[in-house]
Amino acid sequence: MAFQDLVESLRTMIVSHREHDEDAFRRGTEAIIRAFTVQNRPSEARALREALRPKELKNGTSSVAPPSAANLSISVLTRQMPGLISFSQSSDSRHLVLPKETLNSIDIVLREHRSATKLAEAGLMPRRKLLFWGPPGCGKTATAQWLAQKLGLTFGVVRLAALITSYVGETGANIQKVLQIANQTPMVLLIDEADAIAKSRDDNNDVGELRRVVNALLQGLDSFTSSQSIVILASNHTHLFDSALWRRFDDVVEFPLPSEADRLALLKHLTSGIKIAGSLSPVAKGMAGCSFAEVERAVFEVAKETVIENRASARNSDILKAAQQFKKKISSATTRRRKPLPNEHRNATVAVCGT
Repeated sequence: MAFQDLVESLRTMIVSHREHDEDAFRRGTEAIIRAFTVQNRPSEARALREALRPKELKNGTSSVAPPSAANLSISVLTRQMPGLISFSQSSDSRHLVLPKETLNSIDIVLREHRSATKLAEAGLMPRRKLLFWGPPGCGKTATAQWLAQKLGLTFGVVRLAALITSYVGETGANIQKVLQIANQTPMVLLIDEADAIAKSRDDNNDVGELRRVVNALLQGLDSFTSSQSIVILASNHTHLFDSALWRRFDDVVEFPLPSEADRLALLKHLTSGIKIAGSLSPVAKGMAGCSFAEVERAVFEVAKETVIENRASARNSDILKAAQQFKKKISSATTRRRKPLPNEHRNATVAVCGT
């Protein structure tokens, strides 16, 4: 940490102490601890971290945990970042079904963050800048939220509609802002559809603003030094990413379409409170190509229909039928050719919707 930055952190801490703002005082202290950790000065970081612990914990007279990120007021965070991030602190322990390799990668992130203090003492950092990639509906957002819940962190989702503006330079400035708040406040920050701000700077349609946006993202990730927060970029179109972005990630996690075994595991979990007539195995097999979200949608549709019709049980074939009908609707909506209107030229070009 540069001397001027240290002075600014201390000034902020003094002001927050004067105004009895415990959260701001803690953030200032944690910023200095992170700086010592990054500079490979574990003894100084450890001393400050020990001083920050509540007195009751030091004396061993209380089992109350020290204030965590989950205790930070969402209203305070929202005021700091108006409109750019949607915050939540879900206490729901969501059941997570993922392919084995994906789950192993997430377990490593979880284990490293639970051992952050031990890693810091060795001058090491947990994985904190991640890329989640794969088809829609395969668990990227759900996993990011699950990580936040397991680590007791605030979960924030960047609102691209507010982040991206038509004013020159403002989008880049907004990117810097959201990464700065994640750097200062322990949280899991998700930037979904990240290809919108991470496209290759070699794009022939670039008029200059694209370069500024990508440069701001790269600089923001380089400046992200928090060992407590996790920034996750998620995308279905990583082939559009600028080549310089890849080396900024601590890990790249794929979320592929579920296998038959994955679909069966999710079906069993989702139908645990529903009586099903017939085996779920043929349903899982018949749902080849479905995402986790599509499996979930089909089960919920059948569950609602069963309740409305006062049936004692649902047929296994109804779940498969619901999934197939929805995929048929999507296919029809994305591939149907527009019929020419009566007054259009007979040889007019037919428009085709892209997928």
